[in-house]
Amino acid sequence: MKTRKDSFFGIHCDFHAKPEDEAVIGRNLREEDIREICRLLRPDFWQIDCKGHPGYTSYPSKLGNAIPHFAFDPLALWRRVTREEDVALYMHYSGVYEIKYCREHPDQNVRMADGTYAEGATRTDGTYVDDLMIPQLTELAERYEVDGVWVDGDCWKAQADFRPESLATFEKETGIDLGGHIPATPADPYYHEYRDYHRELFRRYLRHYADTLHARFPDLQICSNWAFSDHMPEPVCANVDFLSGDLNPKNSFHSARYAARALAGQGKPWDLMAWGFRQAIGANSAYCPKHITQILQEAAAVISLGGAFQCYVAQHPDGSLHMPELCALSPLADFMRAREAFCFRGTPRCDTALLLSTYDRSRESKRLWSRNGYEKIMGLCALLCDAGQTLDIVSEHMLAADTVSKYKMLTVPELYEGLDSSTIDLLLDYAKHGGHLLLAGRNTCRIFSEAGAPFCVDSLILDRPSVAGFTDNGHTEGKVASDLACIFTVGDDPCGAVFSPCIIRADGAKAYATVSPSLYESTNDPLAVTLPYGEGTISAIGFDIGSQYLSGTQYLHRTLISRMANELYTPTVRIESATGLLELVPLEKDGRLYIQLINAGGNHANQDMISDDVLPPVCDICLSLSTKEKPTALVLQPEGRTLPFTWRDGRAYVELPRLDIHAIIEIVP
Repeated sequence: MKTRKDSFFGIHCDFHAKPEDEAVIGRNLREEDIREICRLLRPDFWQIDCKGHPGYTSYPSKLGNAIPHFAFDPLALWRRVTREEDVALYMHYSGVYEIKYCREHPDQNVRMADGTYAEGATRTDGTYVDDLMIPQLTELAERYEVDGVWVDGDCWKAQADFRPESLATFEKETGIDLGGHIPATPADPYYHEYRDYHRELFRRYLRHYADTLHARFPDLQICSNWAFSDHMPEPVCANVDFLSGDLNPKNSFHSARYAARALAGQGKPWDLMAWGFRQAIGANSAYCPKHITQILQEAAAVISLGGAFQCYVAQHPDGSLHMPELCALSPLADFMRAREAFCFRGTPRCDTALLLSTYDRSRESKRLWSRNGYEKIMGLCALLCDAGQTLDIVSEHMLAADTVSKYKMLTVPELYEGLDSSTIDLLLDYAKHGGHLLLAGRNTCRIFSEAGAPFCVDSLILDRPSVAGFTDNGHTEGKVASDLACIFTVGDDPCGAVFSPCIIRADGAKAYATVSPSLYESTNDPLAVTLPYGEGTISAIGFDIGSQYLSGTQYLHRTLISRMANELYTPTVRIESATGLLELVPLEKDGRLYIQLINAGGNHANQDMISDDVLPPVCDICLSLSTKEKPTALVLQPEGRTLPFTWRDGRAYVELPRLDIHAIIEIVP
């Protein structure tokens, strides 16, 4: 039976049991169903429900929070069958998010600044962790000998508590005198200090339950969902065994390529979970399984970066399995096993990096850690990948001078508030000593200009009436001027639309894009430029290109990035030509380089496309690869087919007529 660090493929099932479902747990759960899926899909692990956010266990716990009715002990059955089938068994257990405990212990429920309660958010410095959580996880390890726990509803549910005793403890521990004022909003003194204090309370809570359980059960494998991920981009400071998260079910492919890169650099075993279904259609709740093509594309985005992958299929309210949906995952199992030897536990060797700032994200998150506001970084990650850039994601703790210098280009995305001055100094120093620093976004350009970068940021003056029409019939009647798009042009390409741009002015700068107020006012002011800076360069893009790519994709966004990057550096792997969107990841494994090719096309980002069986192939691909010496062979995996190539000027040129979802070019030295 594999440990989690050796596990490449898993299945997740949960159903967040609650009494109002009036289910008899286990009534329709059959041993032969569990065994059939173990043998059909051959997962390395199952991850199943034991206690969801409502706070009730779906097994007959002796700690007083079990669902009222059981046909038998379903968890005992799961443990027996998975052990017999050599499949590890992990528990989906809701941590901080605990509605039942909070209702029964209101003094342990986080109180908001206005005196109301954050439903189900337990105090991380309260009694819950020792009163229920650790005893229950002990019960699971001792009585059922489970292999590990995946603690859901943890960092992303943690919130600051505003009880008088919490305020007093903050003052005592920090020496800060609040003067009777509650730091509830960013305008209040010590707002950020109070939130940072509660972040540290969560870290203590996580270290406490992990260390306590490991002391008694050294082999129990523990993960806190989304801890030390893109939600919580921080150094790993707790003794967790692996990192994990579940993708945004509404935009899973973009979510996968973004979240996977944030986890890949943390130095821990990691995996990501794709939802095998959509939970809503528009504003209406709905359970709609995805087509296998969608799931395979999401899996490709994860495994191409060296991680493991799990797929989530819901359980029925009585804990029984959705057998047709699980059986339909057979192609996923085959897809994963065919690629395991060429992907799993590989290390990305990318040319460029995108900054995911701990400092800036901590100031934008509405909760202590959350997804809100991440779209602009996810959008820029998608844009860079779609423009052919090989890309890591780095945070401040990864930005030591000796590591940042390895990147040929480093991109700073749209910033909410800014960066610590030491980070700005490090980034400018990176450019001064030969690096290529790319600044994306209006606010980012302003922040760096004020910090000493040698360019000026000017507003684009719009000479428009407050209400404007457009062409022949006033389709935009009623729109104020600030809502209307300006026009941007990249070289000789036709114009695109851009919102809220700024003008970038600098002596000696080369302009790659210009902006004009409208089709009728061709001012052609510089919108995106590159200028020399020391031994390197600084490039600035004067609009929120990541956000705008995500919410209104334009091919000119990709054209702009490609033209700027192509003149800044020579990539290790370059797309010479392709019809379609192609993502590249150079992955090193066992001393050999495997070029991961992912089809990034399709309707995955379309919120109106719920399930889709069509993914147009990428065709007519020509790549060039830089290697120290001429390779012995280039082998297309997992087919094992040797590819013809030409070798000139230190680069191997290879063609591939078609890519459906994912393939690997193994470089044989």
